Amino acid sequence: GLEYEGDAWDFFAGRAQVERALPVFAVLTIPAAGSEQSIRAVITHHGTKTGIGSEHIRPKAAFINPERFSTLPAIHISAGVCDMLSHICERYFSNTAATDFVDGQAEAALRTIIEFGPKVLADPSNYDAWCQIGLAGSFAHNGIFGLGREEDWACHAIEHEISGWNESIIHGCGLAVVMPAWMQQVCHVNPKRFADFARRVMGVGQDADDAAAAALGIEAFKGWLKTMKLPLTLQELGAVDCPIEALARHCCRKGAVGHFKPLEKADVEALLRAAQ
Repeated sequence: GLEYEGDAWDFFAGRAQVERALPVFAVLTIPAAGSEQSIRAVITHHGTKTGIGSEHIRPKAAFINPERFSTLPAIHISAGVCDMLSHICERYFSNTAATDFVDGQAEAALRTIIEFGPKVLADPSNYDAWCQIGLAGSFAHNGIFGLGREEDWACHAIEHEISGWNESIIHGCGLAVVMPAWMQQVCHVNPKRFADFARRVMGVGQDADDAAAAALGIEAFKGWLKTMKLPLTLQELGAVDCPIEALARHCCRKGAVGHFKPLEKADVEALLRAAQ
């Protein structure tokens, strides 16, 4: 049989591995997490928010009807759009060389999200705009934008600490706070990658050197997050009282997080303080 006798948390705690599963079929109600095409699952348990990944749980089929998205609350539109964008950024911000084809695909998807995110927020009945956002969300997390390269995932690791600490905090809203702070902390490692983001995705910094373009790109991205009515600080997020030192320690309980620039506990702590 397929039954597992233990607790589901065993898989997330590393005590069990997914060896087989019943076939999963997904009906998408919000384009955000990309669960309809991904191998990932995330749960929160006693303050720890963490995930697993297995091909066995990738849905066999997914039904996506953009008409379903028109009734979403505005905050979940914004947060969902931010989450899907982050899924691409976690793969795009990589030091792996010679990934030009996948870079181009990722940049096109990011531009689509940047353009159509504000449109669905302004008019949730815009079916054609939802089609673009819905498809972008599915491809954002199915693995295609990570082909052939080392991925990062520091922002997700850090945000999971925030919304694991306070489950009323929406994941995508937490990412809107963490991502710009992360960008400012790590962009010096590879300014060319951030300059690419600025020029090819945000459309700024064409005539600037890489470091200046990178800074312009981050500012433009923050402006877009504001357009999406997302928080940019822990205070705006309603997390000004979060225990930064404890969250940083728990975040790095298995070692440094991220690969673009591995972040130790002190780095995570500094990032969260910068985001206050």
